[in-house]
Amino acid sequence: MEKNLKLAWVMATVLATGCATQAQLSGSEVASRYPELASLQASLAQAKEEQVSLLAPSLYSRAKKQLERADGLAAEGSQKAGSVLAEASSLLQKATESTSVAKDELATVLLARDRAIAAGADRRFHKRFQSAEKQLAKMGDLIASGKLWAVREDRQALAQSYVSLEVDSLKTSTAAEAADMIKQAIAAEADEYAPETLKKAQEELNLSRKVLETDRTATDKAAARAQMSYWYAKRALQVTEIIKEIKQSHMSDEQVVLWYQSQLSHAVAPVIGKLDFSMSNKAVISHIAANLETLKKQSSDVVSQLSQTQTGSASLLAQKEAEYNAKLQEAETRYLQILERKDKELASLQSVIDEKRKREEEINNTFIGVQGLFGEKEAEVYRQGNNVLIRAYGFSFPSGKSEIQSGNFPLLNKIIQAVQLFPGSAVEVSGHTDNRGSDSFNMKLSDERARKVGRFLVDVGNIESRRVSSKGYGKQKPLASNETAEGRAANRRVEILIVNR
Repeated sequence: MEKNLKLAWVMATVLATGCATQAQLSGSEVASRYPELASLQASLAQAKEEQVSLLAPSLYSRAKKQLERADGLAAEGSQKAGSVLAEASSLLQKATESTSVAKDELATVLLARDRAIAAGADRRFHKRFQSAEKQLAKMGDLIASGKLWAVREDRQALAQSYVSLEVDSLKTSTAAEAADMIKQAIAAEADEYAPETLKKAQEELNLSRKVLETDRTATDKAAARAQMSYWYAKRALQVTEIIKEIKQSHMSDEQVVLWYQSQLSHAVAPVIGKLDFSMSNKAVISHIAANLETLKKQSSDVVSQLSQTQTGSASLLAQKEAEYNAKLQEAETRYLQILERKDKELASLQSVIDEKRKREEEINNTFIGVQGLFGEKEAEVYRQGNNVLIRAYGFSFPSGKSEIQSGNFPLLNKIIQAVQLFPGSAVEVSGHTDNRGSDSFNMKLSDERARKVGRFLVDVGNIESRRVSSKGYGKQKPLASNETAEGRAANRRVEILIVNR
């Protein structure tokens, strides 16, 4: 008895576990049901490229976790996937907007950071660099939470940390590092693709060594030469990679020039605008140089004006600061308004999604009801998106005739009931025959049968005539082979397509 009870308990547990397990959706099914999932994954990757993970780390991390959670829920077919996906999208949007503010607030810090990385500080002083990175991430989170005042107090110190890293990295750029970079360039075939640049790197390295051979105390001069050698070697490596990419892409000479012009135009667009490449290359370069010189002069003038302002009266400085604070307050207010508007838009979007889901459930429930109206030999019911197709086999027209027999009334009444479940829908009635008889006769017969079924729906079912259309297809759309009696019977049918608008 006890043994039987244990066995029953084990079987019940196994059955319960099996029933609780939900079938996993395939990748294509997830993509079809949640197309916004792939779009948001692409947006997340793009956001990382645009430094969102660096300048709004907490929001970015939360968005990433919610996206991963939504992916898992979608694979399980859970209805929660949509709401979690919407939350991930909202978090990513907030992170992106916060990053835009951070780039303005931390412009000096980011410039110093870029220079430190270019000098190799992230490799040579990894711990110090990571410490600065943590401080930068903290400032990003402060900006996201609206604490701009705290960021403004500490951003100058952080910028100085990156500057110190850059200087220290430049000082420790040794001849050994330059030699190693030359080896890397040669390994990448720079001696073949960028021989002149590589030669300069080797010459600078030799000069660095000769300086120390002549005077061991001249470490600064030697380091400067070594740094120049490192720079030339790295440039040779980059030139080599570009040439290889061009060769591998099999670009023509014209395509190479167009690519060069595109790169040049993209680089100067923020400060100069669109370049006129109908001019000679020399003229284009002169135009760029002139514009940059003008910009440099304007910057110098601004610096000079700032200097004069600083040496001016304290009241004027206070006035400027007050104006700045007012504009800042205005910007913060505008930023909060944007956030509020985005929240409302998201709420509106969620309302649309909920309404669409509700409509989907209503159609699905109604579809199940329609399926239950018909017997197996009367009709087959299919769902096509939001539309419903009733494939009626139960009509018994006299051979070669289109008059509706009284024996068809029960089936027609069920069709009327099905149509009435979808108020406002359009109804397309189509007639079909087998391949017995001439094409013209079958086409005419199927058209008359479809038309009379349509008239029945209007006259008896009180369905508005403007909603009902009919057409005969003859033998054009068979469902089965006309070689067998069963196949011909399947092909002799009337179809009613309920189109939900």
